Amino acid sequence: MRPVVAPRIPLYLLANAGFALLVGVGYAIGGGPNPRLLYVITLFALCSSFIIDLDGLNGRYAMLAFFMLVYFVTFGVGDLGNLFTGGESPAAMPASHGLDGAEAVILVGGFMLVLGYRAAVRLVSAGYPVQRALDWPKPTILIVGLIFWVIGTIATYRWYVYVIPDTTDEAFRKGLSSIGPAMVIAYLLGQMLQPLGTLLLAYAWTVFRNSYSMVLIIAVVTTQLFIGFVSDSKGLAMIGIILVIMTSTLIRGRIPKGWVAVGLVFVTLVYPYFTAYRAAVHGAGIARTSVVENFAAILQKTANAKDKINTGKNRAQTFLERSNVKGNVEVIVAKAGNGVAFQYGHTLSPILEAFIPKIALSSKVTIPTGQLFNKQFHLVEGDEVYISPSHLGELYWNFGWAGVVIGMGIIGLLCGWVSARFNLGDVRTVTRVLVILITVKQLIVSFESTVSDCYVVWLRALAAIGILHIVFARARVIPRASESTIHGPKEVAANDRPSSGRLFPNLLT
Repeated sequence: MRPVVAPRIPLYLLANAGFALLVGVGYAIGGGPNPRLLYVITLFALCSSFIIDLDGLNGRYAMLAFFMLVYFVTFGVGDLGNLFTGGESPAAMPASHGLDGAEAVILVGGFMLVLGYRAAVRLVSAGYPVQRALDWPKPTILIVGLIFWVIGTIATYRWYVYVIPDTTDEAFRKGLSSIGPAMVIAYLLGQMLQPLGTLLLAYAWTVFRNSYSMVLIIAVVTTQLFIGFVSDSKGLAMIGIILVIMTSTLIRGRIPKGWVAVGLVFVTLVYPYFTAYRAAVHGAGIARTSVVENFAAILQKTANAKDKINTGKNRAQTFLERSNVKGNVEVIVAKAGNGVAFQYGHTLSPILEAFIPKIALSSKVTIPTGQLFNKQFHLVEGDEVYISPSHLGELYWNFGWAGVVIGMGIIGLLCGWVSARFNLGDVRTVTRVLVILITVKQLIVSFESTVSDCYVVWLRALAAIGILHIVFARARVIPRASESTIHGPKEVAANDRPSSGRLFPNLLT
């Protein structure tokens, strides 16, 4: 058995003691009327529990660590901020320090997620020995990645600028009818290629570290920012930066501080321009075709509106504020089954038809879950407004507590199985990186969104990655465990790898 890597339980206790102190300081500063002290402290204790098992930044529990970070930001950052500002928390128990119904749902859901993840890791680690694997030849990685990214970028750009030039239902219907079902499928498949191409190019840059791959990845990130800005999609804008950071971290086991700095610049300096663009340009009904044709003027209009929209009482939400969807879960828990009917799997049903094209199934319908959520719960005016319920909230909206306990447990099992089965700490291959990152992107980064949209794309992407592996994987890769021990690869289990005695040799690169 491998030696203990670090005194993890004392580290976990120390982290929670420090956070409790931070919460106390925040409460003393803010003095708000409804501090969610017990909830915030308990949520952090749950979300930081990955510390006990973490086996490296690219190990079996790295995905759990990232999921728990997203989980805390999604459901806890708002209440933590209110402690320091004295803001009013929207909890249903305004005079109590205890837990309300939504907070109980969040904590139980998180617990089931962690429980399912750890169970899957233990089962997979016990059943799969470390073996040789197949990888793509180096030239293939770069060539295929570039082809996929170019095709995907063209499809994404034309879809958002010319086919669907704005977000209204009328523009969506007109756009689809103008190109026909076959072209719709072609555009959607093309858009699926873009993140795969970006991942391959990020892999090439991380592994090869030469000048032309660096220039190429900078061009990719810059183009993504442009398309994301024009289409009013912060996700499209950030995906290049996120995938480069994640790919480098998973392959090298270290955080690329230069790219992290780029991400922070986006969140702090560039993000306000996106919110200003949404209000002053996109919200004013200006089509994306006009944005492209008059890009310099649109940039000036956005810059002029930035300060007004991002400051004052009615300012736009910050990045962290938009990431916090605890209030949406509170609405669902309060009203689902109490004036609003449970969905009983209706919003989840598109997952069952993930591999059936609409042209082959005329009865196949698209369920706009975000719009349905807004309409049924009467959140804001406007039938075309999309509001994210989060995966947790949607599970409760469908099946109540059973959806939370079983659904979040299944999500934990899926993520744990993927992380352990495709563990990059054992073997580094293109296929493993693609599977891990598409799982992180669709199941974790998009956790605040809707379930079926994310899981349909995830399933289709896994199928595409499997086909690509069959077509391109040729070179044999020796497991890392066998590189540092005299034992053969089949004799060293994944959870018995020798260790240097340190949890992280170096966190930054």
